[in-house]
Amino acid sequence: MYIPGWRRFLWRYIAGPAALIVCLALAFATGPRWDAHHGGGRAGTWTAAQVLCSHHGCGEVGDFRSADGTEHRDRVQMAGSESAPIGSARNAVDSGGDEVYPPGDPGWWHEPAGAAVAGIVAAAWLWTFPVRALRRRRAHQAPA
Repeated sequence: MYIPGWRRFLWRYIAGPAALIVCLALAFATGPRWDAHHGGGRAGTWTAAQVLCSHHGCGEVGDFRSADGTEHRDRVQMAGSESAPIGSARNAVDSGGDEVYPPGDPGWWHEPAGAAVAGIVAAAWLWTFPVRALRRRRAHQAPA
């Protein structure tokens, strides 16, 4: 069944707003990971404590203790880590996010790259739909 105008509807009301939301979410998620990659946060040790499984798969959660002993976080995941046996310890950096990160975090660029791509799509949407619609509306109004 053919629905006339489905591409326009998809672009105007689904793809564009979704790109805007994804861009903003990834931009906010970038902060802690960026800080950890550039030496911000507290260095310490993350120790795998248990494996938790969900519909997204399984991952290890563990305890983070800062090297100076001032910070302790329970049930936190290590971002971008491979499978770790229970009880194994790894160096980590805590920069205040939902996860702790490996020192020098090799996956730091994923969120900024995703935010940039989504930002380009959102900018194209803003130009092709809301801005263009406003310009057309103003052009059709008779001068008073």
